[in-house]
Amino acid sequence: MLLYALVPTLPRLDSNSNPDVEDYLEKTPSVRNEKLKDLVDSIREEFPDLRESLKYGMPTFERNGRWVAFSNHKNHLSVYFCEESFVRAFRAKFPKSESGKNCVLIKDKEKFPSSYLKTLLKKTLH
Repeated sequence: MLLYALVPTLPRLDSNSNPDVEDYLEKTPSVRNEKLKDLVDSIREEFPDLRESLKYGMPTFERNGRWVAFSNHKNHLSVYFCEESFVRAFRAKFPKSESGKNCVLIKDKEKFPSSYLKTLLKKTLH
């Protein structure tokens, strides 16, 4: 920990979570609050060495140069992946879901694919 003493502006990697990320999660609309927290908790448990931050206003979780991010919208949650292959895998399993180049959109009216998303998130961060 000598490095932190020499360069105090470096982010502490030994903290459990980022207060900005926690604030974002707390402000998530109630319709998807528990679902999003469940996803985040699952990757936090799996990867205690995650680096958490807000990038472009989105909670972003990084590990070994790979990342995932979440973004709340009026009627859906977007999940961003570092590689397009994970979006293609999601679309193959849920062909009616909307998606972008590196993100999938999960509308509030749709059934939330929690277990499959957890699997993809863990594969992304491995």
